[in-house]
Amino acid sequence: VHVAVDLLRAMGYRKGPQLISCPTCGRCRVDLTRLTNGAQEIMRHITDDLVVAVMGCEVNGPGEAKHADIGLAAGKGKVAVFRKGKIVHTVPYEQALDELKSEIDRFLRTRNAQ
Repeated sequence: VHVAVDLLRAMGYRKGPQLISCPTCGRCRVDLTRLTNGAQEIMRHITDDLVVAVMGCEVNGPGEAKHADIGLAAGKGKVAVFRKGKIVHTVPYEQALDELKSEIDRFLRTRNAQ
C-alpha cells in the first residue's frame, strides 16, 4: 500500500510529501541508506506537499534534485543542505538529519504563513 501511495504522489494524483533518493554511485562515501531512512522517519507525520531529496554526492546531487524543496547532498564527512538546488550551508554528517528536520520545519512554517 505504501508503494502505491508513493507512486500516486510521484505522478501527481495524491498530495503529501515525497522523498527522492539517488541509487548511489562510486562517488557516494556515506551511509546513504541511513540518511534516507532517517529522512523517511522525519517525514512520516507530514501531510503537506513537500519534496525532499537525499543525494549521495555533493557534486551532482543539488543539480539533479533542483526541483526538490529541500535536500541533502552528502560528501566525505559533511553534508550540503540545499533548497531548490542552491546550497545554503553544510553540516557535519552526524548532524545531517537534525538539520534536515530543522529545514523542513522552517520551510513549512514559512510556506504556511504566506
